[in-house]
Amino acid sequence: MDTATRLTPAEIYDQLFVPTLFGRFPHLVLDAAGVGRDQAVLDVGCGTGAAAEAALERTGRGGRVAGVDPNEEMLGVARNKGVPIEWYAGSAEGLPLPDGTFDAVISQFALMFFDDPPHALREMVRVLRPGGRLAVSIPDAIDHSPGFSVLAELLHRRFGPDVAEGFRQPFRGGDPDWLRQVCDEAGLTEARIERRDESARFASASEFVQAEGACLWTLGGVLDDAQLQRLAADAEESLAPFRAADGTVTVVLPCLVVTARKA
Repeated sequence: MDTATRLTPAEIYDQLFVPTLFGRFPHLVLDAAGVGRDQAVLDVGCGTGAAAEAALERTGRGGRVAGVDPNEEMLGVARNKGVPIEWYAGSAEGLPLPDGTFDAVISQFALMFFDDPPHALREMVRVLRPGGRLAVSIPDAIDHSPGFSVLAELLHRRFGPDVAEGFRQPFRGGDPDWLRQVCDEAGLTEARIERRDESARFASASEFVQAEGACLWTLGGVLDDAQLQRLAADAEESLAPFRAADGTVTVVLPCLVVTARKA
């Protein structure tokens, strides 16, 4: 049996999706939260730990980093890395940690999946120390990211509206008005919302498709290997406008970043 076939969905996600996408964006929340040496930092919706690991690099040995996620399989992958990070199973709406514990709380590309986003934000503030900073990032609307929009249309054409809509799900929170309402309901009336245009770069159109095929929230488990191969072949033409002379594909992924400080 091929080694890849023995990997769990969380391991595939960590090996294929994180390096090309989630692993490239933690600086957005780390910068916004002002994460630095010797701080205590919590990553909410940590998944397999990309943002938490980036936080650990900034806090150094004198810091403390923890991650919370409801998915035990994801946490298992994170724990197996052997990094000195505390991993907790739990929901964003019920963080298993005491009040006033952290200097910074971050959350990368997870808020739109929470059952109750305002409640989740209140929980994040609860575990902050006075003066602590909160930073949350989510993808902006998909129509602001032409490369992802092209892939969504290709999915619709090849596999139907349900598959395409599933791919669009992570972008559904990309509305500053919705985000402002969430912050207001959470009591974060002074929160700042900024748009940041970032880019994701792939070795090829095929790698772009392969990465998305490993994402547990979009195409992971939805399309089989044969379907992903068909999609990759189609994407070579559809994504041609985003391809450089060396074959790499670069797509813009605008993000909305919420920043707030606990009084």
